[in-house]
Amino acid sequence: MEVEEIYKHQEVKMQAPAFKDKKRGISAKNQGADDPDYENITLAFRNQDHAKGGHSRPTSQVPAQGRPPSDSTQVPRWLYRAILSLYILLALAFVFCIILSAFIMMKNAEMSKQLLGFKTELWNVSNSMQACEERQNEVWNSVQSSIIMVSSKVEKLETQLAVIRNVDMKVQKILELLQTKPQSSPQ
Repeated sequence: MEVEEIYKHQEVKMQAPAFKDKKRGISAKNQGADDPDYENITLAFRNQDHAKGGHSRPTSQVPAQGRPPSDSTQVPRWLYRAILSLYILLALAFVFCIILSAFIMMKNAEMSKQLLGFKTELWNVSNSMQACEERQNEVWNSVQSSIIMVSSKVEKLETQLAVIRNVDMKVQKILELLQTKPQSSPQ
């Protein structure tokens, strides 16, 4: 029984300074250096999620630092302003992207209309070229038929010319004969 009483007495002794320090607001680091009754006890707790079959959280290798004094726990005003300006910048970039997208869509619509116009013009030019080609083929065919007709007429004229030459030669012979005969007939 004495052992239990001593143990309980030590437990009460250890709790009393810690409770007083909490009331006073003194940090644990400063107290342990001067107080011989103070024992720095660290308890290691296991992660409860590990027992449930989940993965354990990664632990930091860096030793934990004590909290800075209470007046430095507030975030500086410039940090709020910097974050706010970053949000505003992000919003402006987003608005700029939306405006740029709308501009691109408008230009795309204009270009689509122009391309459709070019397509119809190209179609019209293609149709007119095809019509011109058909007319040219018709003209060429008529020219070829005219050439064939003219060449056949030229051949007829050549044959008629040959006949005329032959007749001319015969007429000349007859004339010569006639010229020679009248001289002999007056006698």
